[in-house]
Amino acid sequence: MAYTTATLVAKDIPFDDGRTRITVEFAGAGEPTKRLAYTVGPNDSLATLRAWIDTQAANFVPAKTVADSLTIGQQVAVRAIVAPTPTAEQIWRAKVSRYQAMKDLGLVGQAATDLAALKSDIESTYLSAYL
Repeated sequence: MAYTTATLVAKDIPFDDGRTRITVEFAGAGEPTKRLAYTVGPNDSLATLRAWIDTQAANFVPAKTVADSLTIGQQVAVRAIVAPTPTAEQIWRAKVSRYQAMKDLGLVGQAATDLAALKSDIESTYLSAYL
Protein backbone atom coordinates (compact mmCIF):
# COMPACT_ATOMS: atom_id res chain seq x y z
CA MET A 1 0.00 0.00 0.00
CA ALA A 2 1.56 3.30 -1.10
CA TYR A 3 -0.42 5.49 1.29
CA THR A 4 0.89 5.12 4.83
CA THR A 5 -0.71 7.90 6.86
CA ALA A 6 -4.20 9.28 7.28
CA THR A 7 -4.51 12.61 9.08
CA LEU A 8 -7.70 14.28 10.31
CA VAL A 9 -7.51 17.78 8.77
CA ALA A 10 -11.05 19.10 9.32
CA LYS A 11 -13.99 18.41 11.60
CA ASP A 12 -17.31 20.14 10.97
CA ILE A 13 -19.91 21.13 13.53
CA PRO A 14 -22.04 18.07 14.37
CA PHE A 15 -25.42 17.67 12.68
CA ASP A 16 -28.61 17.59 14.77
CA ASP A 17 -28.73 13.79 14.49
CA GLY A 18 -25.26 13.35 16.01
CA ARG A 19 -23.34 12.74 12.81
CA THR A 20 -20.15 14.71 12.18
CA ARG A 21 -18.42 15.24 8.89
CA ILE A 22 -14.63 14.92 8.96
CA THR A 23 -11.99 15.36 6.28
CA VAL A 24 -9.10 12.91 6.18
CA GLU A 25 -5.87 13.55 4.25
CA PHE A 26 -4.00 10.52 2.95
CA ALA A 27 -0.24 10.73 2.31
CA GLY A 28 2.57 8.39 1.41
CA ALA A 29 6.14 8.40 0.20
CA GLY A 30 6.17 9.93 -3.28
CA GLU A 31 2.39 9.89 -3.58
CA PRO A 32 0.23 12.98 -4.09
CA THR A 33 -1.90 13.77 -1.07
CA LYS A 34 -5.59 13.00 -1.34
CA ARG A 35 -8.43 14.30 0.81
CA LEU A 36 -11.71 12.54 1.42
CA ALA A 37 -14.74 13.46 3.49
CA TYR A 38 -16.34 10.93 5.81
CA THR A 39 -19.41 11.26 7.99
CA VAL A 40 -18.99 9.68 11.39
CA GLY A 41 -22.27 8.47 12.85
CA PRO A 42 -23.20 8.12 16.53
CA ASN A 43 -22.85 4.31 16.30
CA ASP A 44 -19.42 4.35 14.59
CA SER A 45 -16.33 3.28 16.49
CA LEU A 46 -12.64 3.89 15.99
CA ALA A 47 -12.49 0.41 14.43
CA THR A 48 -15.14 1.46 11.88
CA LEU A 49 -13.15 4.56 11.00
CA ARG A 50 -9.92 2.55 10.67
CA ALA A 51 -11.64 0.05 8.38
CA TRP A 52 -12.88 2.89 6.16
CA ILE A 53 -9.39 4.46 6.08
CA ASP A 54 -7.76 1.12 5.15
CA THR A 55 -10.31 0.54 2.38
CA GLN A 56 -9.85 4.03 0.93
CA ALA A 57 -6.04 3.84 1.03
CA ALA A 58 -6.12 0.45 -0.73
CA ASN A 59 -8.47 1.80 -3.42
CA PHE A 60 -6.17 4.72 -4.27
CA VAL A 61 -3.49 2.49 -5.80
CA PRO A 62 -5.38 1.29 -8.90
CA ALA A 63 -7.08 4.65 -9.31
CA LYS A 64 -3.85 6.44 -10.27
CA THR A 65 -3.91 8.39 -13.51
CA VAL A 66 -1.40 10.46 -15.44
CA ALA A 67 -2.77 13.49 -13.58
CA ASP A 68 -1.15 12.18 -10.37
CA SER A 69 2.31 12.58 -11.92
CA LEU A 70 1.74 16.09 -13.35
CA THR A 71 3.11 19.16 -11.61
CA ILE A 72 2.27 22.82 -12.02
CA GLY A 73 4.62 24.38 -14.57
CA GLN A 74 5.55 21.04 -16.14
CA GLN A 75 6.16 21.30 -19.85
CA VAL A 76 5.07 18.66 -22.34
CA ALA A 77 6.80 18.57 -25.72
CA VAL A 78 4.51 19.00 -28.72
CA ARG A 79 5.22 16.47 -31.43
CA ALA A 80 4.56 16.89 -35.11
CA ILE A 81 1.47 15.11 -36.40
CA VAL A 82 2.46 11.99 -38.27
CA ALA A 83 0.30 10.71 -41.10
CA PRO A 84 -1.00 7.19 -40.56
CA THR A 85 0.77 4.40 -42.43
CA PRO A 86 -1.11 3.62 -45.66
CA THR A 87 -2.70 0.21 -46.04
CA ALA A 88 -1.66 -2.22 -48.77
CA GLU A 89 -4.83 -1.35 -50.68
CA GLN A 90 -4.14 2.39 -50.45
CA ILE A 91 -0.62 1.84 -51.79
CA TRP A 92 -1.96 -0.30 -54.64
CA ARG A 93 -4.61 2.29 -55.56
CA ALA A 94 -1.98 5.06 -55.57
CA LYS A 95 0.11 3.00 -58.02
CA VAL A 96 -2.95 2.49 -60.24
CA SER A 97 -3.63 6.25 -60.21
CA ARG A 98 -0.03 7.01 -61.22
CA TYR A 99 -0.16 4.41 -63.98
CA GLN A 100 -3.48 5.75 -65.35
CA ALA A 101 -2.12 9.29 -65.39
CA MET A 102 0.94 8.30 -67.46
CA LYS A 103 -0.11 5.36 -69.68
CA ASP A 104 -1.39 7.50 -72.58
CA LEU A 105 1.52 9.96 -72.63
CA GLY A 106 3.48 7.96 -75.20
CA LEU A 107 6.55 7.62 -73.00
CA VAL A 108 9.70 6.17 -74.56
CA GLY A 109 13.07 4.92 -73.32
CA GLN A 110 13.62 4.60 -69.59
CA ALA A 111 10.23 6.19 -68.82
CA ALA A 112 8.45 3.49 -70.86
CA THR A 113 10.47 0.80 -69.07
CA ASP A 114 9.56 2.28 -65.68
CA LEU A 115 5.89 2.46 -66.69
CA ALA A 116 5.95 -1.22 -67.73
CA ALA A 117 7.57 -2.11 -64.39
CA LEU A 118 4.84 -0.16 -62.57
CA LYS A 119 2.15 -2.06 -64.50
CA SER A 120 3.83 -5.37 -63.64
CA ASP A 121 3.98 -4.37 -59.96
CA ILE A 122 0.27 -3.41 -60.00
CA GLU A 123 -0.64 -6.78 -61.50
CA SER A 124 1.53 -8.78 -59.10
CA THR A 125 0.24 -7.06 -55.95
CA TYR A 126 -3.46 -7.06 -56.90
CA LEU A 127 -5.90 -8.79 -54.54
CA SER A 128 -9.53 -9.44 -55.43
CA ALA A 129 -10.61 -7.62 -52.27
CA TYR A 130 -9.34 -4.33 -53.77
CA LEU A 131 -12.33 -4.13 -56.14
